[in-house]
Formats: sequence, structure tokens, C-alpha cells
Amino acid sequence: MSFVPMMKYSARTATQQMVAFGGLRYGRGGSDGEFSQTLNLSARRYPALSQRRGRELEETHKAAAALFAKGEKLLVVDGTSVLYDGETVGQVEAGEKMICSVNSKILIFPDKKYYDTEADKFADMAAEVSAAASAVTWGTNTLKITGKGDLSEIFAAGQAVEISGSGVPDNNKSVVIREVSTDTLTVSANAFSARSETQTVKVERKIPDLVCVCESANRLWGAEGKTIWASAQGDPLTFYNYEGLATDSFAVAVGTDGDFTGCIGYSSNVLFFKENALHKVLGTMPSEYRVYDYTVPGVQRGSQKSMEVINEVLYYKGVAGIYAYTGAAPTLLTEAFGERTFNNARGGSDGVNYYVSMQDEDGGWNLFVLDTATGIWLREDDAHIIDFARQNTALHALDAADGNVYLLDRETDQAVSWEALFYPFDETVYGKRGYSRLWIKMELSPGAWVKAEMAQDGGPFRQIGLWSNARRETIFAPLRPGRCDTFQLKLSGRGGCVVKSLVREFIVKSPK
Repeated sequence: MSFVPMMKYSARTATQQMVAFGGLRYGRGGSDGEFSQTLNLSARRYPALSQRRGRELEETHKAAAALFAKGEKLLVVDGTSVLYDGETVGQVEAGEKMICSVNSKILIFPDKKYYDTEADKFADMAAEVSAAASAVTWGTNTLKITGKGDLSEIFAAGQAVEISGSGVPDNNKSVVIREVSTDTLTVSANAFSARSETQTVKVERKIPDLVCVCESANRLWGAEGKTIWASAQGDPLTFYNYEGLATDSFAVAVGTDGDFTGCIGYSSNVLFFKENALHKVLGTMPSEYRVYDYTVPGVQRGSQKSMEVINEVLYYKGVAGIYAYTGAAPTLLTEAFGERTFNNARGGSDGVNYYVSMQDEDGGWNLFVLDTATGIWLREDDAHIIDFARQNTALHALDAADGNVYLLDRETDQAVSWEALFYPFDETVYGKRGYSRLWIKMELSPGAWVKAEMAQDGGPFRQIGLWSNARRETIFAPLRPGRCDTFQLKLSGRGGCVVKSLVREFIVKSPK
């Protein structure tokens, strides 16, 4: 018979102090200080844990569908009305819009309308005039049309127009207007046959049906079908102008499969994305433009408004998550989101933080914020933002819930409700352990309160602490978790609270 000697155990007390809190971590692989879920938290006070600031109601609307900032003023599409600085300037069809600005003109798609902020003029980007034969007089370089109003209110010098319907076949062509008066368009010499007209003539300024739009180098850029388009320089109303000049418009077809999903001006380039491809346009004028194709994760369909440039980094929503692009291969930034999927993303920035409102796999909406300085992701709430608009460091958001415009991250009197669900704590030490005490150091604003709850070894949450304060005070609060192998901590509250550190004391028993 053999005897197995009894093992003697000794116990020691160990501590772990957390002074730097992390970001969101969905799924497995969480590390110390990361969160399984957050509500209305901010990385502003990093490495401490704190809440977001308030949201200031700026404008109220009935059915707002689009928001755009130009200078110090906002343009809002409310139902079918277009408002600029609070005043109605025009009408469009109801629905979501793509908006960009080239010089003084704000361009609205798919309606192909524009508002000229200097001329206070709202009009169609495309234009046409039809005239019966009796109202048309041809010269060798002129087309005179009577009875159709002031042509110089419709067309402008430098614009390309298409002439069709003429009974003089040689006069049906595309031409560039050199001069325009009340009733006469003047073009290049000997462009027309000066003969009597016998049919109705149509003069048309065409605009492509662009599915994505952006501004770069004082041009309107966009895509339609397999074609990349650029307007004439300085005139977003002029396409189809190919005279060999540096200011000409530009068009090129690409051979990749799939639809274009977004475009943006980036540095001196223009980037056109599909879901799995990038077409980069380089050059400073049409004769120099070259398109380079790359097979990389592109912009997800329906998320073209997720694109935002912060400090020369382009952030956007791809199929697999949020990417950062700096000119080389895009880098995925949302590995911590695990297997969760999102779509229909809208992005915005205050110059430091990247805000993105996305719809999850269950149809719910989530407003996430990436602190680009720390790389920390946090979820604010379930806000469904239709559009963001930035003015310097002020970020405006159009909320789908009420159609109103809010200024984000403002110093207000709002007492924000918040929650931080920590990733489960599982100390990486050898031996049996039991927690003896937790210490939380936090600063409470006047009138704020904080509640602590704990779930032990996968069990239900139970309240283990509650604090409130009538004045600003720093609290170093003890919590007794009881015996467990792992636990999950949930902090929630209302009002200002800065959690500065979390200390865990536990006893480790090991063989001796």
C-alpha cells in the first residue's frame, strides 16, 4: 500500500488595478477594461471612464430627409421643401438625397436641382428649350430663338448643349456656347448651315443620372452605370464639353463588375468605390487624368454616406466593417465587433471623432463613436441619423426619430443616462481564487447617481452598490462580490460621473 502525501495550501492576496478603460468588444477575446455593451459613454476623459455630453436641439422639422452644411449655414430638405438658413428656397421630390457643393452652387441628387447661394437662385441643373420652326433662325454660328424668354437666364457661355429635331440634319449636333444673349446662342464659326427651319428644334443641357456625387478641384464628380464623370471646372452644370482645354469636362468607362457605391475627393485624388473595388483618379486636368484600379474592400452598398476624412485618413463602412484608408490597402478597424453585421451606415466627424449610425442584423439602429486618437470604439445609443453635417468642429445630426437637427457633444444641462457592462473578469493566475473586495474610485457631479451590479459565474445580476451626491465629490467605494471564479460588472447611472480606477482584490490558493 502506498500513501499519497496531503498537499499543503497557502493563500495569498493579489490585486489588479485598472486605470485605463478600453472600448467595445462583442463576442470573445475581451481584455481587461473592455466592455460588452455601452450606452452614452465617451473617451473624452481617457484613460478615465466618462459620459458623452449633451445634444442641443437646433432646428425642428416635419419630415426632414437630408442635411448639408455650407459655410455657416445649413440646407435641409424637409419633405419636398428645400430650406437654406431656415428659409424655403425651392422644391424637390420627397426622399433621401445626395448633396454636394461646387463654388456657390449646392447640388441635389437624384433631383438634379441646384441652389446658387450667391445669386439666390433655385433651378434645374439640366435645361431645355423647344421652339417651333417659325421661332428659329439659323446663322452660320448662331441660333436665334424668339418667344422663349431670356436665354441667358437658362444657358451660359462655356456650356455644352445638344441640338436635336432640326429639319436641317447638319445642325443636329453637340456644340459649346461661346456667347448667349436674350434670344441668341453664339457658337464656333461655321458650326451651322444657315437655312430655313422646317421642324421643332430642341436645345438641351444634359446632366448624367449620377448615383454618387462629390466635389474635387472645383468640379462635380460622379458615376453612372460604368462611367465616371467630371463636370467642367468651375461649372457643375456643364458636362459633354470636350474641346481639349484644361477646364473641359471628363468621362471614362471602367471595366469592373458591379455598381458604384460611393465617391469622395481625397487629397488631390478622387476615389470611386464599388463593394470590392477602388478606382482612383489621378491628375490635374482631363488630358492628364488616369484611372487606376484596385481590388480592395470597398464601400458597402447603401453606405456611401459613411465616408469621412479625418486628418488625411478616410473612414468608411465596407461589407466586413469600418475601414481606414490612407492611400494603401484599407485597414479594418472593427475586429472587436466580432461576428455582428451592420449596414446602411451614415458617418460624420467633429475633426477628431468618427461618428457612424448603422443598422444591425436585427433591424435596430446604433450610433457608434470612434475616438481616432485612442482607437477606442463606444456605442452612444440607438440614434438613427439620416445625415451628418460639419461646420468647423461643430457636428450637426439629422435624427430620423423626429426629423430634427441636433448639435452633438455640447455642454448642456442635460443629465445623460449611461451604462457600462464590463467584459467578464477572469484573472490569469494559477490556483483557486476568490474575490474579497472591489474598490471603485469615481467623481460624481452634483445630483448624479451611480449603481453597481454584478453577475457571478454566469448568474443573474444583483445590485451591490448605489451612490448619489448633492455636490461634486470624489468617492472611493468598496464592493464585496462574494466567492466566485469569474464575474461581470455593470455600472449605470444618470448625470456626470468619471470613473478613475477599479481595483480588484482576490485571494489565490495554490499548492505548496
